[in-house]
Amino acid sequence: MILPAMRTILRASLFVIAAPLLVCAEPKREVVQAESHLSALRSAGLVHKALESVEVAKVRRVETQPTRWVRQEPPFWWAELRSSNGSAGYLAWMENGRLIDFSLEGLREVISPQAFALAGVPPIQQFPMKAPDGSAVASGCVPTAGASLIAFWSARPSAAAWGGLEAQDLVRRLRRRMRMEVIPDLEGYADGKMSLAGAFPDDLAKAIQADADERGVDFDVALSGYDRQLLGAELSAGRPVLISCVVLLPRKPELSWGHQVVAVGRAEVGGDHYVGVIDNFFNPRISGSIRWIAEDRVGQLVLVRPRR
Repeated sequence: MILPAMRTILRASLFVIAAPLLVCAEPKREVVQAESHLSALRSAGLVHKALESVEVAKVRRVETQPTRWVRQEPPFWWAELRSSNGSAGYLAWMENGRLIDFSLEGLREVISPQAFALAGVPPIQQFPMKAPDGSAVASGCVPTAGASLIAFWSARPSAAAWGGLEAQDLVRRLRRRMRMEVIPDLEGYADGKMSLAGAFPDDLAKAIQADADERGVDFDVALSGYDRQLLGAELSAGRPVLISCVVLLPRKPELSWGHQVVAVGRAEVGGDHYVGVIDNFFNPRISGSIRWIAEDRVGQLVLVRPRR
């Protein structure tokens, strides 16, 4: 039988023994890695003042899923970020620690020694339309990205004639100039609620050029393979660039797909290079927040330049 006083002494002793064990418990390796990436982003000027309280909230290992367009890739780590205002973005990195994808809520413009990003590209999102058979189909990343770029330029007096429509009408106008393919959503990118829509970058370049010519705005449109210096020069001159890329689906990061988005930024973090984009299938908490992807996931560029 243990007397009450003895019980109190034993409980106190157990606490004294257990407390050092709790203090000495080390954080998990993946959490340390996430914190290290967040620190590197701060150093690169990619964590703005409104996110000073940002911290790593949840870390998980993601097993990738192969699709019709992307073979199964190695697993990677995914961390959710939070601040006092709620969701603050995410980080994704490979097993070797290399950061491949990230976003920070509210970051819409950057000027620092290691990063630069333009503001002002309207974040038009894909939306459902009717397919020829009457079923729902996505507006498609290719014309939606093109519409965002046209909307950016038409906000300037010299190219005002290029706009004049609501965002979705602008997407439809550009879409009518392109060969669009309806693709059944077998993988669940859109939760099975609508089919996907595909098109090619060269069709996009032709459609944008035809649209500019018809409306009497002096722009030249050209295609190029990915080139870091070329992209940087375009952005420094105030010209966003349309890019083809292969990216994770932020809502379902186990899935990847080929995508078309508007590039608005470039950054160097820990010796690696990233392209900042306005993604038309990514709804951040704060509209217009830039998503950053590793440059080795970027393919073709569509350059849109005013002639004067």
